[in-house]
Amino acid sequence: MNEKEPRFISLVSDTTFKYLWKNERTRKWFNEIIMDKIGIDLSNFELVDNESNSGSSIKDQRNDIALSDLNNEIVIVEMNSTYSEGEERKYRYYLYRRAGNNYLKGKEYTDRKHTLLIAFNNYLRPNMPDEKIIYSWFGDHDHNINYKDIEMYEIFLPKYYDLCYHESNKIDKRLCMFGAKSYDEMKKTTSNKDDLYIVEELIRLGKMDEFIDEYDYEIVRQKLINTYKIEGLAQGKEEGLAIGKEEGLKLGRAEGEKSKQIEIAKKMLDDYVDIERISKYSGLSIEEINDLK
Repeated sequence: MNEKEPRFISLVSDTTFKYLWKNERTRKWFNEIIMDKIGIDLSNFELVDNESNSGSSIKDQRNDIALSDLNNEIVIVEMNSTYSEGEERKYRYYLYRRAGNNYLKGKEYTDRKHTLLIAFNNYLRPNMPDEKIIYSWFGDHDHNINYKDIEMYEIFLPKYYDLCYHESNKIDKRLCMFGAKSYDEMKKTTSNKDDLYIVEELIRLGKMDEFIDEYDYEIVRQKLINTYKIEGLAQGKEEGLAIGKEEGLKLGRAEGEKSKQIEIAKKMLDDYVDIERISKYSGLSIEEINDLK
């Protein structure tokens, strides 16, 4: 009996991302990327809630990964496959909300505890297309006040895809794997044993019906969201055209009525009718009638 052919599983999938963070060896693989690119060691952090970070079920759409250490510091790790202002607002909002929980602790709060968000973005930000990594700090920029207990790093994955077959370090080659479209492409990118272990793990997941169900659910959900956006935009345009047509008719009727009023007023002026009487019958103001003289 032939062995089941594995589905290709992408690293930029939320479902894949969450699953790999539950495995100690594959989590270490991600941690090495973060340590190299951002300089933060997450080896002592653990998933805050394994149940709420287990897959792509409806209850699990809040964030990708939430980690905490013994000092109760929080690190949120996000995988974002496509850019939208809504998605950007969503993960920033979650960062603010997590950080806000610390402020509610009153006297127990210390500025040593902070909340960090790390976003792996499979897109380039429209207004900053050349950036590989962006660090955002929060505070009052006008007065140079920095709230050191809340910060965010964004890694823009496509900036590393062109480095795959050029001279690059181990981590840059690792980031190239996120843009791969096949397992063979991943294997051509690197010969590192930890990277190849990731490929083998993806192949294993590609044969698991239960995982594929979750993986496909995410793909369908994203396509539905995109469809709703496109249909919503099209509907908005149609409604806008309809509204524009109606407004145009209203404007035309108003301009026609105005022309009729002016015509009546001019005829009455020619007959030397009193201005107040002209205003009464034409509907024009006295100022408008004087302008016609």
